[in-house]
Amino acid sequence: MRAGPAPARTRARGPRDLLAALLALLLAGPAAGQDHPPTTWVADNGNGTYSNPLFFEEFSDPDVIRVGDEYFLTGTTMHTVPGLPVLRSKDLVNWELASYALERLELDPSFGLEGGEQYGQGIWAPVIRHHDGTFYIFSNVNGFGTQVYRSESPEGPWEHNTIETTLYDLSVLFDDDGTIYAVHRADDGVILEELNEDITAVMPGTRRVLMPRDALGEGYKLYRIDGTYYLISAIPGAHTPLVGAKAPTLDGPWAYDTLAAGAHLGVHTGNALRVRRGVDREPVFEVVERDPNTGGGLTLHQGAIVDTPGGEWWSIIMQDHRSLGRVSALVPVTWQDGWPYLGLAGNLRNPPRLWVKPETGHEQEPAPLFVRDDDFDGGELNPIWQWNHNPVDGKWSVTEEPGVLRLHSLPAPSFWWARNTLTQRAAGPVSTATVAVDAAGMEPGDVAGLALLNRPYAWIGLVRTDTGLVMRQHDQLTGTVTDAPVAGHRFWLRADADYETEVAELTWSSDAVAFERLGDPFTLVYQLVTFQGIRYSLFHFNTREREGGHVDFDD
Repeated sequence: MRAGPAPARTRARGPRDLLAALLALLLAGPAAGQDHPPTTWVADNGNGTYSNPLFFEEFSDPDVIRVGDEYFLTGTTMHTVPGLPVLRSKDLVNWELASYALERLELDPSFGLEGGEQYGQGIWAPVIRHHDGTFYIFSNVNGFGTQVYRSESPEGPWEHNTIETTLYDLSVLFDDDGTIYAVHRADDGVILEELNEDITAVMPGTRRVLMPRDALGEGYKLYRIDGTYYLISAIPGAHTPLVGAKAPTLDGPWAYDTLAAGAHLGVHTGNALRVRRGVDREPVFEVVERDPNTGGGLTLHQGAIVDTPGGEWWSIIMQDHRSLGRVSALVPVTWQDGWPYLGLAGNLRNPPRLWVKPETGHEQEPAPLFVRDDDFDGGELNPIWQWNHNPVDGKWSVTEEPGVLRLHSLPAPSFWWARNTLTQRAAGPVSTATVAVDAAGMEPGDVAGLALLNRPYAWIGLVRTDTGLVMRQHDQLTGTVTDAPVAGHRFWLRADADYETEVAELTWSSDAVAFERLGDPFTLVYQLVTFQGIRYSLFHFNTREREGGHVDFDD
């Protein structure tokens, strides 16, 4: 990040003025055009304030920069593709998708569920930077080196190269003298190395230990601000603080402080998961349900800081939000004694959940990040969709039968291994996903439907047997399978999920009006296998070790 202006210590107005302004804005009610709020979460309240989270859906490991008067944000996408969304904004509250930096992860066949899987691996903790007119995104991929994506425009196209060295949880700094630094975690400490001018390799002989590994945590963000080097890091875990180190030079001496602690924005601990091996080493799951009366919460703990042209400082930082996954929040930063504390003067380290929007010099209309619905009529997928691992081209289409998503079944032993599963992040705090499915093209052994992709997962859908169609709900948590014979070939499937109570129901209908449930409600939980929250998923596979027919999804 470039050296910025001297950090703003306070706003021009005092805390009482801010409080009065905030109360006045809240009492004023929605702005013009906001009488009918959108049907998906929008952080912008339309009256000069905003509410966290920024997006009520998973957006983890955020990194943000400012280029001129625009802000750019990216985050973790793990094994899903397209990956590395590049978001842009002019007010830090309302964001839009500029592009995805990668279309596929062509590092190994297992990224396409061939010969293995990559759940919970792939792209995580990326860092975005801009230097000399070029955008860069860096992310280590376990076992495959450090991936670099670059483009002269946030819209792409993006070029890709690999740095063979593993730079785990890295951050990158283009320093004032032209040196390109990469800081990362290793067994022997927090490591600093230099990258070559082309950003294709680590410079030999530049490796040095900045500090002991236990001095900081993970998810580094390295900055030079007003002549001082800052390294921001999260202590590993979900109930942990954000810490920082600063020094006049990279050789130190380093001072340390806690920048945020105990800030949970009202989000409390969710269900926990226990897993053991059962018969044939199949997993047996047990959910330890949360006690809503238990104190404490899931704290803000990994993120980045950014300044505005007017000298304000803000942080976009993540927190675990139970089974929804890790979400991002926008919080004010207050500089005091040379440290960028999250929060407001008089209440440092504990930022607000609702606050006055940043003064960026720009106003944007309140709008959700994505339109979530898709009728598949446009000849291409809505960009909110991501594939669970690389898709098999030629086995899916939105043009083969115009107006529908057609999935051809590929062999898989279970939903977990089903290729060409199309997903989107679950929306909180509560949401309903409904899809129409036409099973006329299914063949014996085909299984198709709507899933809550997780570990354990649940799905409701259609199974084509040798004698006809069966509606089935599969609950991997309890191991139960519930069937009901059905007539016809067109049905509607629905998932109702409450991410505050962590309970979901899967239902079906033959007329899109009356929905009925097959099995019991499904308990939701966050886990570290996929390292993602719940994903609504459309799938089709064949259990008979062959390719089968096709199924059409719509609306």
